[in-house]
Amino acid sequence: MPGTVKKIIPSPRMNLPEKAQITVAGAPRPYRDIRIENTLTDEHGDDVRLKKGAHVEITVTANDDRDRK
Repeated sequence: MPGTVKKIIPSPRMNLPEKAQITVAGAPRPYRDIRIENTLTDEHGDDVRLKKGAHVEITVTANDDRDRK
């Protein structure tokens, strides 16, 4: 799903990463805004960060806990 970075939230403490708040286009209201840690890696393995106003593509996956023992 397409999204846009609406704000960068500074870390409250030095040992915690900042967060990026992303608005997901077309998502139902309770799920429209998500926050993720703004510590990402690009396809070359370099550390990158999102910037306010960046257009992003959101993919959500989940693990099936039933397979864990």
